[in-house]
Order: sequence, then structure tokens, then C-alpha cells
Amino acid sequence: IPGREVPVNLLVENGKVVQMTPYPKGSPCDFGGTDLYLCPGFFDPQVNGFAGVDFNHPLLTPERLHQAACSLASTGVTCFLPTLITSSQEKMVRQLKIIAEALRNDSLLRKMCVGIHLEGPYISPEDGPRGVHLREFIRLPQWRELEKFQEACEGRIKCVTLAPEVKGAIAFIKKAAALGIIIGIGHTHATGEVIEEAVQAGARLSCHLGNAPSAFLSGYQNLIEKQLAMDPLMVSIIMDGVHLPPGVVKDYIRAKGIDRIILTTDSMAGAKAPPGRYTLGGIEVEVSPDRTARLANNSRLAGSTLTMDRAVTNAIRFAEIDLTSAIHMAARNGKKLFSEKWKEAIFRSERRNSSRLFCRFGSVRISRGTGGPIHMDRRGEDILKV
Repeated sequence: IPGREVPVNLLVENGKVVQMTPYPKGSPCDFGGTDLYLCPGFFDPQVNGFAGVDFNHPLLTPERLHQAACSLASTGVTCFLPTLITSSQEKMVRQLKIIAEALRNDSLLRKMCVGIHLEGPYISPEDGPRGVHLREFIRLPQWRELEKFQEACEGRIKCVTLAPEVKGAIAFIKKAAALGIIIGIGHTHATGEVIEEAVQAGARLSCHLGNAPSAFLSGYQNLIEKQLAMDPLMVSIIMDGVHLPPGVVKDYIRAKGIDRIILTTDSMAGAKAPPGRYTLGGIEVEVSPDRTARLANNSRLAGSTLTMDRAVTNAIRFAEIDLTSAIHMAARNGKKLFSEKWKEAIFRSERRNSSRLFCRFGSVRISRGTGGPIHMDRRGEDILKV
């Protein structure tokens, strides 16, 4: 609950939490302290890659996806959406099939990967709004193509980010929303009026708001102001201090409120990996020693190396909010957005399997994924299996 912390005692038997009771003030404990927290596992709706693994790379394998998921879990993430960016239909179908195969045969991945996010290819082709997406593969929304994508991944696409101003987008939004697919607005230079039309059609997410805007925004009815003002829209934010300055983050959170902000990383393969050169689909990306990810041939940002535990810490510092509010944005709000479709799977796994993590400010100390005790603290110590 934002703004509220409740001291508790946990009884652990055979590596599982079997009882949680109010903590009597002054009573002894075997493990813990005032800076140790029990909270829901984090939900990241936009993960392009992680720990050296590029989800858009043709050499992606189920084993590599499993490796990335385990590394994500070590940062507190228990649910995420593998994200594919704009590419040719053939390449996107290939990646979707690889991910579907991995989920079909891997119980941990099935529990952690609660759907697939398509960021593109139905976005603005204009420089600025398109970000680093390759212009030659950007195209108009095609319903038959989405059906092919769903066939390739056995119906696992749960989110599509698009530009609502492109031809056919509003009709596409209506059709997708009616089927329970979350439509994100992103990589767009739409007017405020078009944003409103997209929301009326069923769009429910502003994807990494403020990332890759047009060079020139109109006055008070520009696309950022309009999305902040639209109550049906939840807003995802890349909380790395690079994509958005801390002051802007603070403004966004105050405008939307804690309940409508979702922390995301938009991570690429260089996240939780050494500085060096990586790929984002067919794009070469250089991760510098300061942990920023930019195109190798120019300075444009290309995803991030942010991890969700750092995003929580950054949210506290940038927006001057408390830990419980930051965790709410990292854990609860994304699940709330997708709960109508996945409430049974997500909330049952938390209730039955205690999909929780323990954290201290700035680092995940103890965590447990839904498939077993898989998280360690940063020293590699198995502190407590929960």
C-alpha cells in the first residue's frame, strides 16, 4: 500500500513462508531488520533483452531466454513481457516462434513471461518519433499480419505499441482492444485530438512516455500533455535519469498519480552485462562505461541498461517518494493493467507460491520466483529461500 509499511513476522519452514503475523514491538527475530521489506515481485512490460541476450536476435534460443529470465529474477522481476521491435514480417515471425517454443517447454518461463509485447512495426516513420526503429520495416497496421504473428506465438501477444495517427490505426485499436490486447501509444507524433480518439477506441497505455518525441511540440494540446491528462491511460516510464530528467519524472508522477505510473526498463542485451557492443535486432548498440546504450554510429539512445531494482531506487530519489510508492509502480500497476486477462495466473502464483522478494534500498537481497528459489543477493549468498 503506497505510504504504508506494516512490520510482520514470517515463519519459514522447508524454504517456504508458511505464516505471516503482525510483529510485536520489541520481540526478537532471527533474521531481518527495519530496512528489510517483503513486497510483490516486479513486473516489467518492456524487455528487449537482458544479461547479454537479445530477444530480437536470430540466434536467440529457449536456453538463452531462460538464462535472461533468471538474471531478470535476480533484480526482483517475477513477471515480464519479452519485447520485439520493428522488423520484417519474416524475422518477427521467427522470433515469435522461438519465444513460443521456449514458453511451451519451460515452466519457469511460462510463469515469468506473461505475454509478448510488440513495439512496432506500426509506428511513425518520422525521424525523432521512430527512435532507432529501422524505417524500411515500419508499415501501416495490418490485421491479417497481427493474426499471423499470433499464430506464430500461439496467441501470446498481449501488448502492441503503435502510433495512432497512421492510416488504419484507430480501427486496428478498436479490434485489438476488443480481443483483450493492450494497446500502447508510442513512437508517435500524434496531435492531442488523435490521442483522445485512440483512447476512446481502447488504447490504455502510454509506452515510455517522453521517449523519442517530435523535435517540436505544439502548446498545451501536445501529445505528452494530452496523455498525462487522459485518466484511462497508464504511463510507463524509463526511470534511468537518461531518457527523462529527474524533474520531468517528478512532474509525470504528480500529474498521473502513483496508481497510473508503471516503471519499465526498456532494457536491451547490455543490461546487467559489461560495457561493450551489443545488438538490438539488426542494430549495433554501444554500451558505454556510464551504462548508457546508444547507436554505435551516432549518439541516439537505443533502449537502456536499467534494471528494475535500480528503477525503484531512482524513483525514490528523482520523485522524492517513499519506498512503498515506488514498489507500487514497479509491482502492482503493470499487473493491474493486464489483470483482466491474466488475473488468475498472476495473482494465484503470488498467493500460492509466495512470489515475493525481499529488498534493501538499492539492491535486491532475497527473492523467489514462482518456479523455485532462484534469486541471490549481489554477493551470491543464498540468504533465505522463500
